[in-house]
Amino acid sequence: MKSISFDNPYWLLIAIPLTIAILVPYFISVSKDNKTKGWIASLVIHGVIIVAVALAAAGLSHTTVMTRTKVYVVADVSYSSERNLDKIDEYIRGVEASLPQYSRLGIVCFGRDYEILTSSGEAIRSVKESTVDKSATDIAAALDATSTFFSTDEIKRIVLITDGYETTGDGKAVSAVERLIANDIKLDVIYLDNNLKDGDHEVQISDIEYTEATYLNRESTLKVLIESNMAEEVKLDLYRKDSQGGEYKKLETAVATVDKGLNIETFILPTDISGTFEYKVEITASNDVSGYNNSFSFTQSVAEKRNILLVTDEKTDVTVLNNIYGDIADMDSYIVNYNGRGPAKYVDSSFVTTLTDKNDPTARIPVEIPYTLELLSQYDEIILSNVDIRNINNVHAFVDSIDVAVSQYGKSLITLGDLQMQNKDDEIFVKLEELLPVNYGNVNADAKLYTIVLDVSRSMNDMSQLIVAKDASIKLLSLLEDKDYVSFITFSGDVRVDLLPTRLGDCREELYKMIQNAAPAQGTYIGAALKSAYDNMHLLPFEKKQIMLISDGLSFGYETEDAVQVAEQSFDSGITVSTVNVLSQNVPVACTLLSEIAASGGGNYYVIDSEEKVADLIFATVADEITDSIVEGDIPVTVESYREGIMNGIMSFQNIGGYVNTGAKLDATTVLTVDYQKNEKTTVDVPLYAYRYHGNGTISTFTSSISDGWLNEWSMEFRTLFFSNLLLSNTPDSRINYPYNLAVEYDGNNATVEITPSILNPRAKAQMTVTLPSGREIREELLFDQNRYFYSFTADELGKYDVTIVYSYGDKSFEANSSFNISYYEEYNAFAPHDPAAIHSFVRGAGNVSTDGSVNLENKKGEVATYKYNFRIPLLILAVVLFIVDVVVRKLKWVEVKNFFNKLKKRGEAK
Repeated sequence: MKSISFDNPYWLLIAIPLTIAILVPYFISVSKDNKTKGWIASLVIHGVIIVAVALAAAGLSHTTVMTRTKVYVVADVSYSSERNLDKIDEYIRGVEASLPQYSRLGIVCFGRDYEILTSSGEAIRSVKESTVDKSATDIAAALDATSTFFSTDEIKRIVLITDGYETTGDGKAVSAVERLIANDIKLDVIYLDNNLKDGDHEVQISDIEYTEATYLNRESTLKVLIESNMAEEVKLDLYRKDSQGGEYKKLETAVATVDKGLNIETFILPTDISGTFEYKVEITASNDVSGYNNSFSFTQSVAEKRNILLVTDEKTDVTVLNNIYGDIADMDSYIVNYNGRGPAKYVDSSFVTTLTDKNDPTARIPVEIPYTLELLSQYDEIILSNVDIRNINNVHAFVDSIDVAVSQYGKSLITLGDLQMQNKDDEIFVKLEELLPVNYGNVNADAKLYTIVLDVSRSMNDMSQLIVAKDASIKLLSLLEDKDYVSFITFSGDVRVDLLPTRLGDCREELYKMIQNAAPAQGTYIGAALKSAYDNMHLLPFEKKQIMLISDGLSFGYETEDAVQVAEQSFDSGITVSTVNVLSQNVPVACTLLSEIAASGGGNYYVIDSEEKVADLIFATVADEITDSIVEGDIPVTVESYREGIMNGIMSFQNIGGYVNTGAKLDATTVLTVDYQKNEKTTVDVPLYAYRYHGNGTISTFTSSISDGWLNEWSMEFRTLFFSNLLLSNTPDSRINYPYNLAVEYDGNNATVEITPSILNPRAKAQMTVTLPSGREIREELLFDQNRYFYSFTADELGKYDVTIVYSYGDKSFEANSSFNISYYEEYNAFAPHDPAAIHSFVRGAGNVSTDGSVNLENKKGEVATYKYNFRIPLLILAVVLFIVDVVVRKLKWVEVKNFFNKLKKRGEAK
């Protein structure tokens, strides 16, 4: 590019006085007759001299620009910018006005793709004329493409107009900006505020929450997340296809008033028919800005039957439950110890102890109760009924697998009847009991205070009573936990506090020795001993406090303290008093006294009628205020809540004939209870049916039993209804029949499939098949990273994506099926927040960011290469030469000048 300039253009005015000074005298001095051709030539020469002098004085120069500037505006015209196209045109006009000298402007528009709207240097067109795909925003691709439109011999500048939001969200714009810097391309950014403005009217379905895989007749809820920028009334329509490829039919219409912000509306999805169904929910509101984001599609599968695992020791349980669950479940039933020959499986109405080997049809293999997580994951609900789990093969793995299956995969564990856990300290019982909603034995959350009051009078030494009493004391200590506190008092004619309240874990061995070394003495002061125990306990801050009096009940008749009154005082202060009658069951006065003390103290009265009875005496229940034992009789049932699923269709209960006595945990929900009469003064509520949540799943306990005749008063119709409710109310929310967690996430442009196995196997492989809405399939092996398998793929088609995962190792294979629907592109999310911070995050100081549309495109000194030629000296030389020529012209006549040039011409021809 070339240009002419002056150092001081005002000096051009010197031509005026020069013209006057030269030409006026010239015309005055020359008459009309003297105006010859020479005069005219001289006049012209003087005019040229005047011009040359004026131009030289003004500093005439000629500049040639060696480097030009090219500017491209890269404009975001995706859907989120559709309301601001006029603003973009305004910003482009501002850029055009700010162009530096010697520059040309071009315009590139982009959304999911890009196009050159205006070539460099051509007339500016409106961005409204752009035809790009507006369904996404790909800043990186637009910048990379624009960077190729520059030449090497020019200054390169890009002005990006955008809201900073990348649909892909993968941070590619950062790398694109770095590539611009590497190619010496300058970047300026104008922030485009595409957030909803005051006065815009917008409602959209932002997301939904539902269960992808559920069960027949399992209540299923659809939650629709609605965003609105104002309070108004909307209409929601729910549609379903009755078959694959069929037409949508409207199921329900709901009218709701939504508030500004986030709102949730719910539908109950029908699950009365099994199969896979496609749904669509649509929202309608008046004057809605966008209709793109008013619909959401999803797919739900409904399984016809539950898969149940029953483990029991009772054949009756198998036949009864199979009859009840035959129509709603596929049940695998196992007898743990079948006729003393180990486990048996219920197959075709009979029990078998061996099964056909699938790898060798002629061979038989022993039955094993499923105990691995892989096997248990095939079941929706696991039932333990009247079984001693210690007899299960690989019982520790069995309980651990149940724990994971329930907590991680949402399975349900149901226990029925007597699990034979009462007062047993087996490690496996402890592990199982931690899962259950009820406490067996002496497992309690809080430490308690026990005081053993031991009778060491002479009468206790007559028939080995003292030996039996010591054994009973040690038995009690063996059942207590280290966290519990214990006090030890012995009495005869004197009362001795041998051990003040101390944590049992700190004194267990020492206390054993104290008990063993207790020696008999004269006298029996029961009342005084109980009063001493009361004095040491009643002010201590324990929720559960217990006195255990171990005596033959033969007291002095002239005691100063009334034992019965002291027991009543203790009970009023929150201290329970129980008594143990040691070998005095045939002494009426002893029996009366000890039973009255227990009744007044709110405790239990135990009788040891032989030395062998000590081993069977149950003390743990004293601390729990109930007796962990089998309770039988004609027992009424109390319904604590009729709102639970187990109560569907049930208005009242008939009595039961027995139950296992337990206590509910703090985090359990107790639905059914029975009244347990401990003594004349104390009645406690004992759970008959309770449940608790464990991670993603549920664990429930019904403490009565199908066996043992405890439900004989229930009619078959009522029994079927109750146990059907039991199964249905414990059905998992979502069906997962594979040993890993499957997640499919969509970020607006890419979908990621991820599985996390609970147990990693180095030989395992995970294969993925994805069927796109177009019908095209993607088959890939998932990548392994630390503890997960994953794969990402581009999901840029609207519609349903079917995902199948096959996780396999060795001869084991587990298949999972999932699907997701893309109802509208993320770009159509009108509530997506836009912020200049997003621009700063990928520009990272590499260019200026403007929030008002203004940009400074001025080039720095030294950036533009130029060649400048000054004409001052040549013009002065020209003026001098012309002056000499003028003198010559004026001295010679025109004929002489003419002859001179003719002579020169002839000489040239002669040569």
